[in-house]
Amino acid sequence: MATTGVRVDGLKKLVRELEGLGADIADLKDAFGNIAKRGATVTAGFVPSLTGRLKATVRGNRAKNKAVVTVGRATRPYAGIVNYGWEARNIAPAEFTRKTDDVMQPVAVSEITDSLQQIIRKRGL
Repeated sequence: MATTGVRVDGLKKLVRELEGLGADIADLKDAFGNIAKRGATVTAGFVPSLTGRLKATVRGNRAKNKAVVTVGRATRPYAGIVNYGWEARNIAPAEFTRKTDDVMQPVAVSEITDSLQQIIRKRGL
């Protein structure tokens, strides 16, 4: 299974501190859900498709401090090979995770920043 993501250093700590101050982190979870959904759509556009089976496994998953896009399942275990390539078998890398990261990084940072600012304003922190 191939996974893509944008890492924001210090985000987990910030989420814990906001929770400690009584902030409603459900709002931030919604932001991560939006990022994951959009990231899954972007990733699906980059996944090469002969039959559409691998593309059908693209999923966005949310949590309170991260958004993850996964590609592949036990029934489609070749996502990593398609993404990273396999030189010995002359399979060129599709690099759909890197391409998705390039597109989603500014979107994710903006979405997280906006959501954090809304939480802070709403709670008067």
